[in-house]
Parts: sequence; C-alpha cells; structure tokens
Amino acid sequence: MSEGQRLSRPARAAFAGALAIYLGVAGWLVWRTSILEPYSDMYDWLARWRAWQADGNLGRYLWAPHNFHHLVWTFTVLALDIRAFGASGYLFLAVGVICLAATAAMLARFASRAAGPGLGLIGGGVALALSLMGCDILDATADINITYVQALLFAVAAILLVQRQVRWRRWRLFLSFLVCAPAAGLGSAAGLAVWPALLFVFWRSDKPRHVLPLASMSVSFAAIYLFGQSYATSGLAVHGGGLQSVELILNYLALPWVRAVPAAGLPLGVVVLAVSLVALAGAFRQEAQGTARIAGALILFSLGTAAMAGLARTGATAPSLVPMRYAAFMIPLHVGLWVLALPYMRRFRARRPRARDAAVIAVAVAMLGHQGLMGLFAVRTADINLRVVADFREGRRSPAMLTAIGPDLALRAAQAAQLRREGRYQRELRRDPPTAGGSGTSASSPGR
Repeated sequence: MSEGQRLSRPARAAFAGALAIYLGVAGWLVWRTSILEPYSDMYDWLARWRAWQADGNLGRYLWAPHNFHHLVWTFTVLALDIRAFGASGYLFLAVGVICLAATAAMLARFASRAAGPGLGLIGGGVALALSLMGCDILDATADINITYVQALLFAVAAILLVQRQVRWRRWRLFLSFLVCAPAAGLGSAAGLAVWPALLFVFWRSDKPRHVLPLASMSVSFAAIYLFGQSYATSGLAVHGGGLQSVELILNYLALPWVRAVPAAGLPLGVVVLAVSLVALAGAFRQEAQGTARIAGALILFSLGTAAMAGLARTGATAPSLVPMRYAAFMIPLHVGLWVLALPYMRRFRARRPRARDAAVIAVAVAMLGHQGLMGLFAVRTADINLRVVADFREGRRSPAMLTAIGPDLALRAAQAAQLRREGRYQRELRRDPPTAGGSGTSASSPGR
C-alpha cells in the first residue's frame, strides 16, 4: 500500500480517540445501567430453582420450557450464582458483559479483515461501535436480558466459524454445526434462526454436499426443541396476525431507533428490509466472495429473529413498542451491511483521496454523538426499571409493577420477603434513582 493511500495520522488518531471514548462510555454504562435485584421473569426462575431443590430433577430444571425457550445456560448461571457467588447477581452481570464483549470482538475482527489494508481500523472500529451501542448494553446488565446475548454469542460464533479460507476445516465445521449452533438455541429460541443462516452459506458454495447433512441437523434439533411444546405450556399466545405481524417485523427491523421515534418505525423498517434483501441477493450470487456470504448469513440471522418475533408476539406487543431488548439481535444485520459496504468505501478512498480523511473524522464525530444519545436512553431506561424495583422493595405499588414485577404482586411480595430472609439478591452496584420528591438511597445499604 502506497503512502498516498494511507489515512493521515490526524485522521487515524481522531478515529482511534473517538473509538476509545465510545468504548469507555460502553464500559461506564455497564455500571450505570446494572440491575442485580430480581424482577419480572427472575422471580419465576427462582421459583424453578426452589422446585429443583425440592424434587432433585435436574433435567426438568434445565430443559423444561420457559415461555417456549429452553434457557439451559441461564438456569446454569442461576444455579452457579446462588451456590458459588452468594446469590449476588454478579455472575449474571459478568456473563452478560462477556457474551456481548466477545460478540463485538468477533464481529470487529471479521470486519477488520474484510476491510483490507488501510481500512482495518475503520472497518473493525465501526463494527465495534455497531455492536456496543448504549441500548445494547442493557441486554448485558439486567439478569432477565442475558438470554439474548447468550444466543447472540453462539449464533455469531457459528456463522463466523464457517468462513472459507483455503478449504473447509473439519474442526471449524464441527464447532459450528454441533456446538455453537445448538448452543444458540439453548440461550434463547431466537437462536434457532442461526440454522437457515448457516444453510445460506453453503447453498451456493463449491461444497454443496454440506447442505443436506446441515439441513438434517437443523430439522432434528428443531424437532427436539419443539417436542412437547404447546401454547398452554410454552406461554405463547398468538392473537391476530397478518398486517399486525408485518408491522411488528418492520418495527423490529427499525430497532433501536424506533423506540426514540415510533413514527419512523415503519418507513425505517421498510428501508432496512429492502437494503437487506438487496444485500442478500448480491451475497447469494455464485461468484460472491466468501466474506460476502458470511455477511449475508449475519443479515439473514437478524431477519430470522425478526420473523420469529413477528409470529410469536403478535397481539402481545404493540408494533411500535417492540421491546428494546431485541435490539441486540440486530447487531449482526448492521455489521453485515457494513461489511458489504466496505468495497464501496475502498473505491471512494481511491477516487477521492482528499475527502477520505474528512470522511473518517466525520464518522468519528457521528459515532460519539450517537453513543451519547444512546447512553442517555440507556440510563433513563435502566433508571425507570430500577426505580420500579426500588418502589416495590419499599412497599409502594403502581400499575407499572404489573408488567415490570409480575401480574400477582402479592405472590411477588411473598417471594421477595423470602429472599430478604435468606439474604439473596439484595445488592446493587449503584444507588437507587431519585424519586420525584427526593434523592436515591443505596439499594445495598444496611437498614433499608
């Protein structure tokens, strides 16, 4: 690479500095948005753990569906947190952060290599930024949300492991098909979307013989996953469908920005869907590079999770209020589109050498501004949730608790009282957010 093709030192320094600040904000948000006390599904998980202590049925504890999902990893974390970490919630936080950070690192490495000489820092840095937006940190810092980043980690690993280099390496295929792909479904049912993404990689490759055994494995695993499921036992309730499902899918594709501007959800979702389908069509061509196919598989995974949410949550969620916790499943799509855009970035750099440094600095500024806005949203969201938890702990009651804590507040109060007697899940890393009329108090201070 000639000296004239390199970014200037000021441009590289500006981007690297902005990226460091961006990652620093993400790290700060881990503390600032953490919630370690139980709320919502965590109470059900704890009841399940108590049932296991009573009947000794480990298989039922780990495998019985919870709202359709087989949360094997989450229930393993719960058992270890109680037995090895004093039921502190610290292990949930550590696992969530590790899963999200490892996913971001893998995607950044993939994008950096795809960017090629001279663009590695930009390619990998933007992928990191897309993976660690403030709203995504929320999935790593609340115990009930780590199911999403567990599934995300294994799904991304399964897709990236099948990158074709000189030849298909059997150990990589083994880890992808028989370890990571099934493991994604054991984090969340959304992880099942990794199977069609893997099929996509091989469908038009020069090794199509992998398609049939992979399809057989995916069908077999899905059959095992679905065996014994029913609407009554899974907790799913599908009401309506049709147009409402489409609206929910489009709003899902507009995450995370739809939660800030709900009116923009449908048009933005249409744009994301259209761009994604065009990108998939290009990645599906016989002559497409292996990198393009992997990027296409990442995009397809996110589209698959959107379709699953549209089918499962129709009637249970207003389309414009699609939960922010699903935003983490859009990370592969965002990074996949970025990787497919990198060839155009290289051409731009070659044709407009004088503009490239200014463009990089503009990207750095935009990254920081976006992370600032996302950080504010994440802090506000986490504070609202922790304030509800604190109010419930202090004996107050409000309609918001019927969703955030549970529909049976009397039962939840009895469960919370038992946890207090046992000294379990009584800590927080930060002070309670202030109420309308006073300052916060530490959730872990004595005598609260």
